[in-house]
Amino acid sequence: MKYEFKGGKILSAVFLLLFFVTSFFSVANAVEPLKTFILTTDTLQDNLLVEGQLFSATDNQFPSDFDTIDEWLATKKPLEEISYFGGQYWFIVKLENKTNQQDMVFYPYNTVMDSIKSHIYSPSFTQKVETGAQFQTEFDYHYGNRVFVAKDKPHYIVTLFTSEYFYTPAKLVLVPEQEFEKKVTNETVILLLCLGFGLALGFYNLLIYIGSRDITNLYYAIFTVTWIFAWVFFFHLPKELFDIHNSSLHWVGFTLTPITNILFYNHFLKLREAAPRQANISLTIGWVAALGIPFVMYSPGFGFIWASLVTGIAMMFGFYVGVCAWLRGFKPAKYFIMAYLAMFLPNMFANMTNLGVLPPIDFNLYLLGLIGTTLDALLLAFAVADKLRLLNNENFELTKNLEEKVFLRTQMLEQMTHELRDANEAKSRFLANMSHEIRTPMTSIIGYADGIILGDIEPRNHAKAVQVIAQNGNHVLGIINDILDMSKIEANKLEVEWIETDLFATIANVESILGKQIRDKGLEFKVLYEFPLPNKIIIDPTRLRQILLNLTNNAMKFTDYGAITLIVSYKDEKLIIRVRDSGIGMTKEQTQKLFEAFSQADTSTTRKYGGTGLGLNISKNLAHKLGGDISVKSEIGKGSEFIVTLTCRLAHNNRMIKDMLDLIKLPDTGYQVEQAPQKLTGTVLLAEDHPDNRALVKRILERMGLQVTAVANGQDAVQATLDDEFDLILLDIQMPVMDGIQAISIILATGCTTPIIALTANAMDHEVQRYLKLGFSDHLAKPIDRTIFVKKISHYLQVELDDDIELSPAELAKLKANFVKSLQESISSIELQMRSKSWQDLALNAHAIRGAAGMFGFEHISELASLLESTIKEKGEADIVLATDALLLEIKNCFSEHASHDI
Repeated sequence: MKYEFKGGKILSAVFLLLFFVTSFFSVANAVEPLKTFILTTDTLQDNLLVEGQLFSATDNQFPSDFDTIDEWLATKKPLEEISYFGGQYWFIVKLENKTNQQDMVFYPYNTVMDSIKSHIYSPSFTQKVETGAQFQTEFDYHYGNRVFVAKDKPHYIVTLFTSEYFYTPAKLVLVPEQEFEKKVTNETVILLLCLGFGLALGFYNLLIYIGSRDITNLYYAIFTVTWIFAWVFFFHLPKELFDIHNSSLHWVGFTLTPITNILFYNHFLKLREAAPRQANISLTIGWVAALGIPFVMYSPGFGFIWASLVTGIAMMFGFYVGVCAWLRGFKPAKYFIMAYLAMFLPNMFANMTNLGVLPPIDFNLYLLGLIGTTLDALLLAFAVADKLRLLNNENFELTKNLEEKVFLRTQMLEQMTHELRDANEAKSRFLANMSHEIRTPMTSIIGYADGIILGDIEPRNHAKAVQVIAQNGNHVLGIINDILDMSKIEANKLEVEWIETDLFATIANVESILGKQIRDKGLEFKVLYEFPLPNKIIIDPTRLRQILLNLTNNAMKFTDYGAITLIVSYKDEKLIIRVRDSGIGMTKEQTQKLFEAFSQADTSTTRKYGGTGLGLNISKNLAHKLGGDISVKSEIGKGSEFIVTLTCRLAHNNRMIKDMLDLIKLPDTGYQVEQAPQKLTGTVLLAEDHPDNRALVKRILERMGLQVTAVANGQDAVQATLDDEFDLILLDIQMPVMDGIQAISIILATGCTTPIIALTANAMDHEVQRYLKLGFSDHLAKPIDRTIFVKKISHYLQVELDDDIELSPAELAKLKANFVKSLQESISSIELQMRSKSWQDLALNAHAIRGAAGMFGFEHISELASLLESTIKEKGEADIVLATDALLLEIKNCFSEHASHDI
């Protein structure tokens, strides 16, 4: 619901009237016969200015002594009005001290003036004192001079005020010296606290801006600087600290305060989006105020009028827009309103005191204004903090519910039943873990394959390298088979396969996959066998490897120095494998929730090390499937030990191995000595949903000498950036689960500074510009132009490339054949989407086919897919059916042609 603040005009009119009534006034003193003012305990701090008389000053000659004052007065003309624009005038008062105090301070306050010269006459002697902005004051940041006022004797005080400006009516009092020193101390402490607090707030928000780039914090810092600059001149800090006095700068700060404050609250209250008209009016007020700076510097008197006018208008309008924002439901606006009241009320109080509406107070009214401004800054800081708190809560909820939202989006494609929701949750857990499981063995496969191709591995070691590739390839194949076996996953009944397994070969396989990565991190990796051990057991080797790879990889992630050790033992018909590390360790409370889904030791663990928090949960479930369990022992700072205990069934041809010498005598166990893979010049993350496109681009990148991590959607890309660091990211725009636009917003929010290139078939200029504004460093159009592709990758990675990065004809033909084969699956999915009228899914499917077909040279299919995609967006069902039929016909023709060619 939107609220309209209909009383805004009335409120503005009331505040404006109050401002003009209290801000513009004249000081006039009626000419009366000079009478003696009796200084008593009750009248000690009365304003002497209203007890004496003011006279025009045509010279600066004081009376020569007490007896000549009447003669001197006869030559003076009473002053009718004090001008804001400066000049000179005399003030004279006759008084008699009836108090017990004689050592006093003659204190002019509530004013800023260039020169205040006073003579205090008594029958026996004359005292001369001077203060003001041009003189070094006796008291820090205060006017005032020590004087002696004899008891029970008449005195004349004659003061000559000289200044280029008269802003507010001065007050003149006599204060006992000891009491005044306490007053000065208290007010100085308040002054320095206010200015120091303002500087701290400004500097803190500047640091926040440097870290977050939130322009609101920058404008707050600038606003703080302007009001501090404004007030320091009214308390003589430049004069006291640096002997600088420049009246032209008195009102510059106050003239700039409206625009800096308006820029701040425009962004803070989001006026551009919520109330554009209010935003335009406020900015007009601010810039008009700033236009007065040259005139303010030329005439301080005009500066007083101008600054009072524009700050008053800006303050009232700011209060009005704050109330409107609060009524719209913007909760931090309550602090904003309080801030404006804190600044407005002290200044109103000061103006009413000057007018005599309120009784005079023994307090520096400029200091009262500074306190109000400081309270304003403090409450605005609370408002910014409250806005940040709400934003953080929203971000926290968004982050916390991200996987749940992705899961719900997947659910919308399935039947909305309780059984399928449970199955989809199991599938989401399984797929998240598999993304990690596939990357790990692929590192060894690619490394050893490149080593063989480029000659880094000696021919005599080729057989061992090929065996490592085969072992890891089989592991990946087993995982892929599980992913494709959707009936097992959706039924939440993932079965294990009990087959005869070589225990030592399985352990060696784990070492071949992760051993080098662990050692490259600077850690020691050991496998210890506690003999006797069986060499043949009945178990699911894929699940066993999956458990050990999860636990070992987890140990590597949280260990920065020391060693990771696998300890294998057999006791009481149970296989026990301990994965021990010297990492950061955990508390007892952290270990209790360690095996929960989507859980890690604590939130800081997720931020620092990444991960989905599914690996240990799935490993424990797999251990249960294998008739065992996983437990953990850990101590902070000393490391952790995960203990896998499995019920062990021995194979009929099992042999108990007694020692390492006995193991060596066995036939080949698959235990291999690792060979160092080629050192790559860069790491690239590739996110592309179409498998054939992904395979082609990945292979091209590998031919360039790069290490590639390939994922199928934006969610996996986000997870990959949390798990690892990359030199370059290639991000497809349209992907299932999470598209490239959503993915880059999350990746950038994590602080990632890696260049990100958009892969897209939408290469129109306006689309490209939109991608660049969203944070992409560049874009690559699909189908890929090989020359442009290589140049851009080389530019961002600064890689020296070989002249020939073309794929071999055989390799390219194989990739092309895989794409043609996938067209059969595309036909089924398109027909299914047509029958169910799932237009959005059909558009995504057409977009994927469009990019892939273009990549492999099937231009006509690419054009028809593009036509179908645009038809779905712009036309009706009849046109969609025609475009779909045309695409299906071309795909079937293509598939038939290539199938017959293969025959």
